[in-house]
Amino acid sequence: MTPVQQPALSSVAKAPGVSLRLRWKRWARSSPVVFQLVADTLAVTGTTLIFYLLRLREGSSYPLLQSTEFVGTVVFAAVVYWIGLFWLAGLYQNWFIRSPFDEAYTIIKAAAVGGAIPTVAIVLDSGWFSYKLIVYTILLATVVIAMRYGARRVQRSLRAKGVITLPTLLVGDQQGMSEFIEQFDRHATYGYALMGAVVTEGKELPGSIIPVIGDVAHFEHICRRISPAACIFTFHRVDHDQILHLANIATANGAQAMIVPDLYQLVMGTVRTLSLYGLPLIEISPQLLKPWQAVVKRALDIVVSATVLIVGAPFWLLIALAIKLDSPGPVLFTQYRVGLNNRPFKLYKFRSLTCGQWDGTWVQPNDPRVTRVGAFIRRYYLDEIPQFWNVLKGDMSLVGPRPEQVVLVEKFAQMIPYYTRRHIVRPGITGWGQLQYKERALLDMLQEIRLRLRDDFYYIENLSLRLDFEIMIRTLFVVLRGHGTV
Repeated sequence: MTPVQQPALSSVAKAPGVSLRLRWKRWARSSPVVFQLVADTLAVTGTTLIFYLLRLREGSSYPLLQSTEFVGTVVFAAVVYWIGLFWLAGLYQNWFIRSPFDEAYTIIKAAAVGGAIPTVAIVLDSGWFSYKLIVYTILLATVVIAMRYGARRVQRSLRAKGVITLPTLLVGDQQGMSEFIEQFDRHATYGYALMGAVVTEGKELPGSIIPVIGDVAHFEHICRRISPAACIFTFHRVDHDQILHLANIATANGAQAMIVPDLYQLVMGTVRTLSLYGLPLIEISPQLLKPWQAVVKRALDIVVSATVLIVGAPFWLLIALAIKLDSPGPVLFTQYRVGLNNRPFKLYKFRSLTCGQWDGTWVQPNDPRVTRVGAFIRRYYLDEIPQFWNVLKGDMSLVGPRPEQVVLVEKFAQMIPYYTRRHIVRPGITGWGQLQYKERALLDMLQEIRLRLRDDFYYIENLSLRLDFEIMIRTLFVVLRGHGTV
């Protein structure tokens, strides 16, 4: 089985085509993150400077502590520390459309952690406890909340006056848009300005001043040309496949995607909504993990993969030797797979099949292509070991949807348009789908893909460190029982 050449990736690794300069200018001018950063920097600087100067007034005989350079260093260090901590806590995202109470609660939790770290370090180092550090933390959290609320009010005023506008597209069918337009309140826009409609049929919206700028068949081209900040999807006749496909296009082009929920979802309380134009909308959020959780997940990937590769190196060499003696061909099998953001990468495995061109195929139970050594290593998933190198490089994670072949991704994306949405996270060596797969035989291809997507989307929608740990522990038991496909 020889390494394959990278195939054409015309439909897999498309560039979004959105002007980066336009997107940057729009973000810098209107993003709530800019206001939050400014508010936090001023709050931390002011609080730290005042608190430090008050401490100096209590008495200090060291001239160095009173120098401008030293005070500036202390303030700078405090700003870097707190801004970094707030970023890890997920405080630099679009909090503007969320409740200020949720934002304040998150700030309090982050401040508690930020104050506890130096307090515990001082106590462990010297046994000395200072209540003044607790006072500083409480004061800082209070000032940050106040400054952020002020920044929120400023931004709301700028949006109400039209100084900040977020170009928004309305996407849907005639009846869905008509119902939306009948109910929406132009004064509750939060700066989201409807610039046009993309419809499933017709060339105009009766009784509406919102111009029709195209149809959904050309939605991707429209997004690339206009680069909207947000898209609102409102369909009376719900086609879930179509909505997921269109939402995927919007988010891939950097737009915030929002969907009008149906009445059942609202009554049952099965969705969390935000209110724009006076109407409830479901936001499709691209941030799946808080930054600190993403850092921990990546750190865990590096530590575990490096440990497995180094500690198990003698055993991996024995497996390589067995493969070489068992059948002619290379020890490693390489193949291009599709990873994060639809980008292809070269995946490594221990070769478990006879040599040949096996692109575009899946290994079936009792597959005659499986070698004698291949049967053993597949049963205990040892053929996947070289993928820890992919994890170390950042192509993959320990846990995530399994990466699929480029040629199959192109085929599946045509069969199910929203298939590529599984690529918004790094693929994994193991995943939720692998834990479910052992319980069923391979089905019809389309049915099999839909079942696998169901498992992949369950993982994505419930992504958390806790779920990752659960999958890793359950995978360990699956490996020990030898339930791999042979």
